[in-house]
Amino acid sequence: MKRSKLVVSGLLAIGIGVMLAPTASAQDLGSNFGPYQPCSNMYRLPWEPASLTTNVVLSPFGTTDIYCASNHGFTDTYQVDPRGNKHHITMASVNLGSINPPLGFYVWDPATF
Repeated sequence: MKRSKLVVSGLLAIGIGVMLAPTASAQDLGSNFGPYQPCSNMYRLPWEPASLTTNVVLSPFGTTDIYCASNHGFTDTYQVDPRGNKHHITMASVNLGSINPPLGFYVWDPATF
């Protein structure tokens, strides 16, 4: 009898704890960065002609609907897919040895936020 009361009390305590626990929520990245601005013109696909003002991006959606925001020298970039989901565009670095500085390019992240 005491054992069942102990089990019920434990389950009740866990249930109340779960109900009162703070819920996690995804923070909007824009709160740390300035307002996001369209910046698709700053990116190109690997097979497109190079220029000094464009970065290479590997994305299944090409260079459409890319948005950027900066804060103290750091930049956050995301791309909106045709369904309206946001995906991070993150910088990947490849060091080809004799090339200095290393070649940088951006890669589409399939995870949404």
